[in-house]
Amino acid sequence: MKTIPIEKTTVDLTTGKNVTEPARAGLMPPAADACQVCGHRPAHPTDQPHNAKSLYYQYAFYGEQGRWPTWVDAIAHCPGDIRAKWEAALREQGAWPTETHRPGVLTERIDP
Repeated sequence: MKTIPIEKTTVDLTTGKNVTEPARAGLMPPAADACQVCGHRPAHPTDQPHNAKSLYYQYAFYGEQGRWPTWVDAIAHCPGDIRAKWEAALREQGAWPTETHRPGVLTERIDP
C-alpha cells in the first residue's frame, strides 16, 4: 500500500480554531489485472497513455510528485508517434492543458 501526503484539519477545543497539519493516508494498490501506474482496468498496453482521469493515478502521482498530473504526464512515457497522436486528439477535444508544472518551474505555458 502506498501512502500519500494529505492535510488534516481538526478543531482545537480550547480555542475553537481550526488546526491544519500534515498527515498521511493509505492508497490501496490497483487490482492485479489493472495498470499498476494508473489503475485502469483492464491494463492498457505499456506504450499507451495512462488514464489521467483515474483517481488512483491522480492521488498516486500527487503523492510522488507533490502536484496533480495532467495529460502531459499521462502520455510522457509513450513513443513519440503515439504521444503526437494523443496530443493532437486531446487538443482537438479541448482537453490538452495550457499550463504544466515542472520541478523548479512555477508555471510554464504550453504553446499550441
